[in-house]
Amino acid sequence: MAVGALDVSVACPDAGTAREIADSLLGRRLVACAQISMPIESRYRWKGALESAPEVVLILKAGADRFDAVAEAIRALHPYETPAITGTPVLADAATLRWIADACIASA
Repeated sequence: MAVGALDVSVACPDAGTAREIADSLLGRRLVACAQISMPIESRYRWKGALESAPEVVLILKAGADRFDAVAEAIRALHPYETPAITGTPVLADAATLRWIADACIASA
C-alpha cells in the first residue's frame, strides 16, 4: 500500500449543494469519486457563538497532488463564507491508486 490519494471532506448545507459540487468536480475530472452522507447535526463555533445546523458531508477521492485545485473548486461553488475543507491522506492499494489517477486527468 502507498499514500497517493486523499479523502477531501467538506460539510454542505444540504444534499443538493453536495451533489452540485460533486458533479462539477467529477465533470472536471478533479476527483475520482464523491460520497454524500445522510444528514448529520453539526455543532460549531462561528463568529464567537455556538451554532448548530443540519448538514451533509461530502467526501471526495482525489490524487494527493490535487488538494489545492479541489479546495479552490469547492470554495468557488460552496455557499458558506468559509467552508471547512480538509484533506486526509489515505493508504490505498496499487489498483485503487491507478483508478484515482486515471479518473483525475484534468490539469489543475
